[in-house]
Formats: sequence, C-alpha cells, structure tokens
Amino acid sequence: MRVKLDESESLEVQMGPMIDCVFLLLIFFIVIAVTKKSIKELGIQLPAPGAAASDVKPKDRDLVIRVTAAGDMWVGDAQVNKQGLLDAIRVRASDPDTKVRFELDRRTQVQHLMPIWDQLTHYGLTKWGIRCTMEESPASAESSPPPPVRPGGNVPARRPR
Repeated sequence: MRVKLDESESLEVQMGPMIDCVFLLLIFFIVIAVTKKSIKELGIQLPAPGAAASDVKPKDRDLVIRVTAAGDMWVGDAQVNKQGLLDAIRVRASDPDTKVRFELDRRTQVQHLMPIWDQLTHYGLTKWGIRCTMEESPASAESSPPPPVRPGGNVPARRPR
C-alpha cells in the first residue's frame, strides 16, 4: 500500500524530544556523581626510593631453607642433612607464626622438596613461600652455600624469541 506524502510537508527531525532526553541523561549523571560516596584509600607505606633491596632481612622467627639442584639442604647458612632439617623444623614448629621460605635453584626437582613439605604439614607449619635463584656454576655451588635471594628474585630476564 502506497502512502502519498504532501510535497508541501518537509521532513524534519524533531529536536524537542531529543533535547529532553539529553537533559534527563545529564540530570541523571549529575545526581549519581553527587551521591556517590568517596572511596577510602588504603594506607600503604612504601619504603624510601633510596632503600636498597638487599637491606631487607628475614625475621628471626622465619625459617629459611635452601635446596640446591643436587638436593643439598641448608638452614640459614649451615648445611644440614635430612635429620638436621627435621630437627630445625621441629624446633620452629613450637611457634605457630613461623613462616618458612624456600630458596631453590631453578633446577631443583620436586622429589627433594616433597619430604620437607610433608614434615612442615605434619608439624602444622602452613605459612611458606618459594623463591627461585639463578643457576650457579658447579664449582661455586660446591664450595659455598647458595647466595641469599634478593626480594623480587634473582631470576634473569627472558630473552626475546
């Protein structure tokens, strides 16, 4: 069905309703912005820019366990065998706030860690974390304990592919 339009009528966009909609949106956003409550900020205290990362030391009650790729274990700066490690875990288990930090060589296999994790769980030490160190040359790894890990890790940057 065809509808004939009067040629004298011109087609125009009605601006009145469009302006009404724009004003309603404007009023809506103004009301929302005014009634919005301010968000509280967290009080974070960052270290000074000049503070060296190496100055950060673990707390006295933290247990630092280093495991090399060969399975050698160190508690603090002393090399220990499995029994010595179990004794250190047993002594620290009396404090429920003890945190355990593992500092591992990247090549350390999980089979060296599972017995340690089992003992930590057995004694109720559940707060622990893992950090990986860079790979060392075999000569330096035999003569001295593994170096302590800097906060942020000693992991080298990835090479572009």
